[in-house]
Order: sequence, then structure tokens, then C-alpha cells
Amino acid sequence: MNDTRTEIINIANELIKSIGYNAFSYADISKKLNIKNAAIHYYFPSKSDLGVEVIKRNRAAFNSNVEFWANLDYRQQLVRYLTMHDGFLDNYWACIVGALSPSFDTLPENMQTELQQLVNAILDWLTDLLEKGKGGNVFSFPESPKVKAYMIHSAMLSALLMNRILKNDVYKSIRDSLMNI
Repeated sequence: MNDTRTEIINIANELIKSIGYNAFSYADISKKLNIKNAAIHYYFPSKSDLGVEVIKRNRAAFNSNVEFWANLDYRQQLVRYLTMHDGFLDNYWACIVGALSPSFDTLPENMQTELQQLVNAILDWLTDLLEKGKGGNVFSFPESPKVKAYMIHSAMLSALLMNRILKNDVYKSIRDSLMNI
């Protein structure tokens, strides 16, 4: 992949996680890279093309993590999932889903579709993990695995967002509590 293209995607990813999709422009990226906006348009004719690529990159990273975790036991996989955004804390970032969800209705249709696919991939994996873990008596919870997946994923999304506002240990407290299901 072209280095400039990769740098554009990386900066867009950081901007979305820090200030949101609707709050940045190609000018923000061009300033950071010291290139003209036209150079960004060369790789991504529209901002939604860039947004789709950022979401795809995040989905590929999630899928790569899941593959890497596959040989771990169910509890260790859950811990890896719950800690995968720990690196965001110092920057007070949201995850890509948390950053884009509030503006979902304003996103272009191609980005909405990609975001839905990412969320479904996460929830499908998490539901399967919880179902297997519950069936193997590793996890104990009264809800169905699907409902528990919704609860866990929602809690982690909101924990990152609340951490951005409160700048305290809310994320870590929620994360650690969820490890004890």
C-alpha cells in the first residue's frame, strides 16, 4: 500500500477517534502531512471513501485480533476483547464504533453499511464466545449470550466515552467488572 495513502488513513482514523467524522476535513489531514488537498482526493475522491476505508481497516484489525486470540481459552479471549482499547485512554479516544455511532444518521450510506458490518462482526464473535463459555461453565450470567454481548459491547463503548469526559478510572472500573462474568 502506498505510504501517503496509509498515512492519510492513519490520520483520518485518529481524527475520527479523537474529534469525530463530521469535525475534520481534508485540510486537517493535508496540514499534518504537508500535502495539498488534491493529493488526498487522488486516493480518496470523497470523504466517505476515506471513512469507509478507515472502518474497513478497523474491521481488519478486529478480525486479526480474533484470529490471534483463537487459541486462548474463553476467559482469556474475553479479557483480550475487554482490554483491546486500553491504549486509547491516554489520548481520550473513543473506539471507531463509539466515535461514529452518535452521527450515524448523518453518515453517508456506504459508511453506515460498513459500520453496521463491523458492529455485527463484533457482536457475532462476542455472542459466540459467550455462548461457548457459558456452555462450558466458564461464564455465568442469566441473560442470553446475545443480550449479554449487547450489554458488554455497549458498556465498553460508553466507558470510553465517559472516560473522555470524566478523565478518571471509569473505563478501567467497568472493564474490570466485566471480566468477572
